[in-house]
Amino acid sequence: MQHISPVAGEKRLVILVVEDDLDLALEIQDTLRDYGMHAVIAETWPACLEALAQTPPALVLLDQRLGQVDTVPLLPRLREATGAPIIILTGNREEADRIVALEMGADDFLLKPISGRELVARIRAHMRRDRPGQGEAAKKAKSWQLDLRRRMLARPDGTEIDLTSAEFDLLATLAETPGHAIDRDTLTQRVLHRAWHADDRSLDNLVVRLRRKLGAGGDKTIATIRGQGYAFTGFRDS
Repeated sequence: MQHISPVAGEKRLVILVVEDDLDLALEIQDTLRDYGMHAVIAETWPACLEALAQTPPALVLLDQRLGQVDTVPLLPRLREATGAPIIILTGNREEADRIVALEMGADDFLLKPISGRELVARIRAHMRRDRPGQGEAAKKAKSWQLDLRRRMLARPDGTEIDLTSAEFDLLATLAETPGHAIDRDTLTQRVLHRAWHADDRSLDNLVVRLRRKLGAGGDKTIATIRGQGYAFTGFRDS
C-alpha cells in the first residue's frame, strides 16, 4: 500500500476490518495504525457481529466475500447493528452488484487491490460527513417489523401498514432472498398464481402500489434490477 501523512491531531478512530484474508487484514491494520486509527479484525460474519457488540466502530470495512459467504445480502442485518459508514472491499467490477449493495445499505466501494492512499482518504471523507445518531442504541431498536405469521408489516414507530394479500405475498417473497433479483415469471406464479407474459403489467402495477404504501423509500426497498426483475434491498424511510 502507498502511504500518506497522518493529519495532525486526528482523533483515534476504531475501524472494524471484516476480511478473511488475514495477510491483507493485517496490512490494512498496519496502515491505519500509521494514521492514528485502531483496526479491529474479524475474519468471519459471526466474528463481525460479535465485534460490533463489543466495540462500536466509527466505520466498517467489509469484504464482499467471506469464504463462501456473500455479505451483500447481509447488509440490512449489518445496518440494523450499526449506524457507522460501511465500505465494501471487493474485486467485483459488476455495476449491477454495486448498485444492489448501495441500495441495501453500503456507503462506498473500494476495489482490490487496495491503495493505502485511497483507503485513508475514503475513511477521512466519511468521517467528515454528519451522521446524526451514529452508534446509538436507539437506532438499533427502531426497525421495521415484517411478521410472516400474522401477515403484518409495521413501521419503526409501530404503525401497521394496510397491505392487500397480494402486496404482502409479494413483499414476503422478495424478502426471502434479500439482495437477489427474482424474475417476473417466478413472482407472477408465486404471488398471482398464474403464468407471466410480456404484455402483462399486473405484477408491475402491484409493485408500484406496494412501493407507495412503503413511503418515500419504497422505490429503494423494492429495487428494479434491469433485465432480471425485482429485489428486496432492506427497509428505509427515505
